[in-house]
Parts: sequence; structure tokens; C-alpha cells
Amino acid sequence: MANIQLAVGGFIFELNSFNPIKIEEGYIPFLTEGHDVDVRIDCFEGYPADYSKPDIHYQAKTPEGVLWELNQEELSTCVLVYDPNNLEVLQQIAYWNQERRSWQIYVLESQDGAIDPLAYPLGPLIWYFLSTVEDILMIHGSAVVLNQQTRVFSGFSGVGKSTMAKLWEQNRQATIINDDRLILRKIADEWFVYNTPMFYAAAPQMGKLHTVFFPYHAPANKMEKLNGVAALSKLLAHTIHHGHNKAHVQHHMDIATQLISQIACHQLGVVPSPEVLDYIIEKESQHV
Repeated sequence: MANIQLAVGGFIFELNSFNPIKIEEGYIPFLTEGHDVDVRIDCFEGYPADYSKPDIHYQAKTPEGVLWELNQEELSTCVLVYDPNNLEVLQQIAYWNQERRSWQIYVLESQDGAIDPLAYPLGPLIWYFLSTVEDILMIHGSAVVLNQQTRVFSGFSGVGKSTMAKLWEQNRQATIINDDRLILRKIADEWFVYNTPMFYAAAPQMGKLHTVFFPYHAPANKMEKLNGVAALSKLLAHTIHHGHNKAHVQHHMDIATQLISQIACHQLGVVPSPEVLDYIIEKESQHV
């Protein structure tokens, strides 16, 4: 029986299968072993016994079609995942048991008997569903660590998240945690930032959260501290949530409310040059 463990966001995910387990390049640095398990993932080849397509309560649509869809019950969820390269092909059928913190994943095609249970987009969905029951948020953003302080830059594509990360790396020798998808996790009343597996190999990184910025391009550097509803709405606009379940939405709102009460959040107008780094550090000392 194949058995592997992955450490993502400070949680241990254990995959078990009678088939050999194939994982993509981006997951390899997150492999670990010998830990207590937080989320168990049992993996199988082929359809479940007596499978019939459930009623669909939500669809994640792209311009090309449906990428994944689900049936949502009170404590269990069935997720149907389609091949991103051919949305007519069902790739995985996955069952999430919220109470047991466990998954059953059926992979419908194998390669030489080996199955790839976390093939995109199911891997990130597994982290997402954990965010609906644990003190974590998934967020689109880049993050850098400098002098044990982690700054997160979050926003939609094109606002300068990756540019900001590179400026900190090149001019201050900061460590980039990630420049796309992050986990923000509360542990013992403190907040930490983790990267997640991507399509490329990158070492696991984490840091203690210091500040959250929402950058935008501006004619001059400008920083505005956000509080209350303004901070909450900005944060929730860039966290990953799908809105198909009221309890999930409320949970994310509760966790985001805790975060903004402890962590400084700023709207940041940026001229993308090294001078913005000095500006940020100076203004942080006045605003935090």
C-alpha cells in the first residue's frame, strides 16, 4: 500500500492508496514523514461502487466551461473535478467528510497503474475546504520575510504583487514566501504565512505575519491604514472563498475579523521602484 505525507500550511495531509501515488513537481518539496495526521486522504482508481452523479449545488465556471462542481450536504461534500485541458473529461470524484477531516478521492485514469489524486484543481480545493473549518484563510498574494517580519501584498492580477516581492528580494535580500497563493493561519493567537504547492517546485516557506498591504499603481507612493469594515471588505475581496455555503462564508468572515483586529492592514499606492521600500518602512512605524 502506498503512503505519503505532505506538510502544507502547518498541517499534515496523508495520502493512502493501493495504487502507486504520482504527485506533480510542485508537491515534492512538501513531502514529509513520521508525523501525526491532520487530514487523511484515501485514494482509489476508477469510479466508486454504485456511483451516480449527484444533484449539483454549485459550479466553478471558466470561459471554456465547468472546471469543477459539487453536491453540498450538511457534513459531507462530493466534488466532481474536470480535466483542465479537456473539460468534457471527468478527472476525479472526491468526497470530503468535514466531521472526520478526511477525503476519499477516486482518480478515473491512471498512468501505468499510478494515480495522481491531487491533479489540478483538486489539490488547492483540499486546502480550501480545510479553510472552511480551521483558523486559516487562503489569499491571492505575494509575501516576503525580512528580519522575522512577513509582509503580504494582496490584490487582483496586475496590481504589482509579484513586482513588490521582487523589489524586496533584490534590494533588501528578503525571502519570498510565494507570489500567488498563500495560507494565513492563526496559531495560539499569532498569525503565520505559508506558501502552498504550485505547478513548479519551490521549497516550503513560512513567516510570522506583520502587515497586510493592498497595493495599486499610483503616481506617487501613498499609504492609508484600513480599519473595521474597510479592512474586512478588502481582505475578503482577495481571500479564496466560493460562496456556495452560508456557514463557510460566516466562518471566513469570523476568521478575517480576527485577523484585522490583530494585524495592520493598509491600502498602498505604489510607484514600483526601490524607493517604495523605504517609504513603507517609514510609514509602518507611524501607522502600526
